[in-house]
Amino acid sequence: MADKLIRKKGRRSKAYSQSERLTRMLRALSSREMTVKELAQDFKISRRQVYRELTRIEEDGHPLEQSDGDGEKTWRLPLGYKGLPQIAVTPYELMALHCAKSHMDYLRGTPLVEHLDALIGKVESALPHKVANHLARINDVFLPRQAPLRDYSRQGEVLEKLQKALLLQRTVTLHHVRPGYHESAEHRMDPYRLLFHQFGLYVVGFSHRAQAVRLFAVERIVAVDLIEDSFEVPVDLKVDEGHQSFGLIDEPVQLVRIWFSAGVAYLIRERRWHPSQHNDLQSDGSMIVTMTTGGMEELAAWVLSWGGAARVLAPQALVEAVKAQLSRALSRYS
Repeated sequence: MADKLIRKKGRRSKAYSQSERLTRMLRALSSREMTVKELAQDFKISRRQVYRELTRIEEDGHPLEQSDGDGEKTWRLPLGYKGLPQIAVTPYELMALHCAKSHMDYLRGTPLVEHLDALIGKVESALPHKVANHLARINDVFLPRQAPLRDYSRQGEVLEKLQKALLLQRTVTLHHVRPGYHESAEHRMDPYRLLFHQFGLYVVGFSHRAQAVRLFAVERIVAVDLIEDSFEVPVDLKVDEGHQSFGLIDEPVQLVRIWFSAGVAYLIRERRWHPSQHNDLQSDGSMIVTMTTGGMEELAAWVLSWGGAARVLAPQALVEAVKAQLSRALSRYS
């Protein structure tokens, strides 16, 4: 009996996923022409399944159009087609959307949050009455507590132009103020990515002055000029500092070993501080963390944030960095 119930539940789940796939395929075909190969890749199904879904779309009465002439055939729905099924949103999917918004609270007042608010508004305006009744509760579920926060409310125009440059792959001139300086300097760059790090926002791209990939803190950019020149993002681009460095400073990686006392070992174990992290629990309850990373100065500051509950075992360069920062701190109280 239990086996029958499980199989029955499995069939229901499969039917639902087919229905959801068909709805997404209809929306994709209403926005652009697509080949069978593209549909198979986008929806991770076989070409035979694609043909089956296209037949089903036609049988359901949707005006599917097929291209004429030579070359690979394409399919699409007429532009502005009004017969698309309504998007169904569950309270839990809406909760996930509000969760994402709560984590972007430090970007309030910028186009990024304004566009997200607009998207949520569009979704909520079409909600069934049953789901809409949960809106007040959904809005109050998440309580973000982020610190320290940076103020990006004055960077609205900067972020708006960066968004356009990133989307259209346009070269820009950044007017950037270095720490300790009052006047801005111009940097011509091809923006590749927006990097989020510790509630900070950085633009990563190719600096024409340095002839290398560089990153700039958005809060230090006072203006952005869009240039007509376009660029191509390198196919071998790997902007993933999280796998090479502990923070933002790009350095050759080293094998790092840090001892943590039993009193804080559970905090270390419960979090993933670095992709290469390996935790080795000791018999006395303490823990030795091993990772392969760069960014010794940032790593030293992190070690010091644990006070006497942490001690660097290797490499010696990190030991010296911790000792140097401790000496500078102690000198303030001498």
